[in-house]
Amino acid sequence: MTPIPEYTFSGETLSRENREWLLTNGKGGFAMGTAWGTPTRRYHGLFVPSMHPPVQREVMLQSLAEMVVIAPGTDRERHIHLTPYAFHGGAAPAMPVSLIRFTRSPIACSWLYRIGHGSDLVEVDKTLHLHRDSQAVSVSYSLRVGMDIARLQVRPMLRMQDAHSLLRASEHAGFRADSSQRHVKVQREWRTLDLACDAGWFEEAAQWWYNFAYEHERDRGYDWVEDLWSPGAFNLQLRPAATGGITITAWTASPPASLSDSRAAAAARLSALVAATADSAPPSERGPIAKLVAASDDFVVHRAGGDASARSIIAGYPWFSDWGRDSMIACGGLLLSTGRFDEARSVLATFASHRRNGLIPNLFNDQTGEAEYNTADASLWFLHAACEYLRASDDAEGFVSLLKPACLDIIDAYREGTEFGIRVDPSDGLVMAGNATTQLTWMDAKRDGIAFTPRHGKPVELSALWHHGVLSVAAAIRQVKGSRATELERLARKTADHFRVLFWNGKSLHDVLEPGRNGTWKPVAQTRPNQIFAVSLANSPLEKSQQKSVVAVAREQLLTPRGLKTLAAGEPGYKGRYRGPMLERDAAYHNGTVWPWLLGPYAEAVMRADGFSSASRAEARSVLQPLLNVLGGSCPGQLPEVFDAEDTPAEPARPGGCPAQAWSVAEALRVWLMTRT
Repeated sequence: MTPIPEYTFSGETLSRENREWLLTNGKGGFAMGTAWGTPTRRYHGLFVPSMHPPVQREVMLQSLAEMVVIAPGTDRERHIHLTPYAFHGGAAPAMPVSLIRFTRSPIACSWLYRIGHGSDLVEVDKTLHLHRDSQAVSVSYSLRVGMDIARLQVRPMLRMQDAHSLLRASEHAGFRADSSQRHVKVQREWRTLDLACDAGWFEEAAQWWYNFAYEHERDRGYDWVEDLWSPGAFNLQLRPAATGGITITAWTASPPASLSDSRAAAAARLSALVAATADSAPPSERGPIAKLVAASDDFVVHRAGGDASARSIIAGYPWFSDWGRDSMIACGGLLLSTGRFDEARSVLATFASHRRNGLIPNLFNDQTGEAEYNTADASLWFLHAACEYLRASDDAEGFVSLLKPACLDIIDAYREGTEFGIRVDPSDGLVMAGNATTQLTWMDAKRDGIAFTPRHGKPVELSALWHHGVLSVAAAIRQVKGSRATELERLARKTADHFRVLFWNGKSLHDVLEPGRNGTWKPVAQTRPNQIFAVSLANSPLEKSQQKSVVAVAREQLLTPRGLKTLAAGEPGYKGRYRGPMLERDAAYHNGTVWPWLLGPYAEAVMRADGFSSASRAEARSVLQPLLNVLGGSCPGQLPEVFDAEDTPAEPARPGGCPAQAWSVAEALRVWLMTRT
C-alpha cells in the first residue's frame, strides 16, 4: 500500500526558511503555523475551529508558550524557551537553536528539540494532532533522550476571536477562567474553550502578553500587532516517550475521542484514500500521486445546515470559504479523479440547491454562511462539473434527480438573461456580462472601488464554457434518454460559428469583446490565459489548427514552471511581482501574476491539440513536474494560490496569496492522472 506522504526538514533546509504548515479537520477548521513556531499571520493558530462548518472560523488557541526547565532545583537549573515569538519593536526571531527537526504529515506535525549537553542533555519530542470531524486539538510532549528530571511549563495564548481580526488588551476584555488541577475552562462572550492535560497540574495566573508582530500582515498593509491573553500555565514533569508522554488537549463543545483512536482512524482513512488512487499507478509514480491526493483531502469539508453527508470545498486556507467557481473547477481533481463520487454529488447538489435565477453562489460568506452571487462563470463551470460527474460515476439516477434540472435552469436563464447583465447574445450566441464596475469572471480583483480587470462585455472563456457546457448537457441528456438534446446542439453550433470568427486574431484569441458604438463589439488586444479553455475543454469551438496556435502562443508568452502568467510581459498594465500592500497586490493579481491552477488546463490543451499523442502526454507531464516539486516547499504538502511572474537568480519568484489553494492541487492531480490514460 502506498504510504501517507510526510515532509521532514532538518539542518540547513530547516534553518534557511521558516516554512508554514497546515492541518485541517474536515469541518473547515484548521491548525496552522510555522516550522520554527513563530506566528507570522493573524490566521496562525494551533486551534482555529469553524463554529458553523465550514465558515465562521475563530482563532481560539493561538499558540503555546513553552519553557523547558532543566535540572530544576539544582545549581545547574536552566530555563529554555522553545517558542520564538516576534514582538513589535523587538528583534526578528531566528530559528531556535534547540530545534533540530520538523516533520509535517497530513495526520500531525512534530518537532524535535535538543537542549543542554553532557549529563544535562535533553531531547524533547512535540507532536500536534488536529482531531478530524471534531473541534479539538492535542499537543503531546515526551522525552526522547536525557534526564528523568526535566519540567515543562506550557502557557496557552488565547485570542478567542474571529480569525480575520486582531485582539488588543485596551479594546477587549471579558475573559473568564475556572480551573481545577488539570483543567481550565475559559469563556469570552459566547465562546467557550476547555484545556486539559493528562498529567501534571494547571496553575492559574492570568496575564496579557503585548505586541505580537505578524510580518505577513505588515507586508500586506493590514494591522499587524496584537495582544493575547493567557489564563495561566500547565506544569508538566516530562517523561520518556515509552511511557506515553504527556498530552494537552483543547476543545470546544465536547472533548474528543482518545488521541490514539483519533490518530489511528485518521491514518486508516487517509491511507485508504491514497491507496484508491495511487496503488494502481506504476511504483515510480505513486509518490507524486500520494502527495497530491493527501493535499486534496484538506479542502473537502462538511457543510452544516444539511444532512450529515453534506459536503463542500474550501477554496483556500487560511482565509477563503467555499466558493462556487473554485468548487466547480476543483471538483474534478479533488473528488472525481479520486473516486469520491458520493461527496462530489453532495458538493454539486449543495450549490445547485442555492442557485438563484440560474446563478450558483460565488461564495458563502465566511461570517454568516449566507450565499453571495456575483459571478458569470461559476454556473458554466457547474455545467461542466455536473456532466463530468455523470461521465465518471455513471450515476444516471443522481444526475437526473439532482443535477439535470439545475443544468437546464442555468441554460435557460443565460438564454433569457439574468442578473448583472449576464445573457447569451441572440445575434451570435456569445455570452455577455457586466459593466466597467463589475468583476464577474475569475479575474475578479476589486478594491477601493477599482475593478482591476473588469473584462465586461464578452470574455472569451465565458463563451468557450457556454459552448462546451451546452454540448456536454446535450450529450448527458442523450445518455439518460431525456429531451432537448437536438435543440442544445443547434444552440452550441451557432456559438461555435461566431466564436471562431469574432475572437480569432490570426494567431490566438482576443481576451474580451468590449461593447462599442451602435451595438458593435471591439476586441481587446491582450494576451491572457483565458483563451486556453477554448482548447482544454473537451468541446472546443476551434479548428485543430487554431487550437495548436493558441497553445503555441501560451507556451511562448505565458508559460512558466509554476503556472501561467495572467498577462503577457510587456503589455500595458503588466506587473511582474505580487508584492506590497493589498492595493498593489490586487493590481498585479491578474495582470501578470502566475497562477498554478492554470497549468492543468494548459497541459490538457497541449494533449487535446495533438490528439493525446505520446509526445503531448510527455510534454504535459514535463509541464506539471516543477509544480509537483513545490509540494515540498514553503508550505509542505500544499500548493499556493499564486507566484510572482518574474523569476531571476537575484530575486526568485515567491509564492503568494493563500499558502494552500484547492484548484492548484486539484488541477495538478486531475491532469497528472490524465497524462497516464
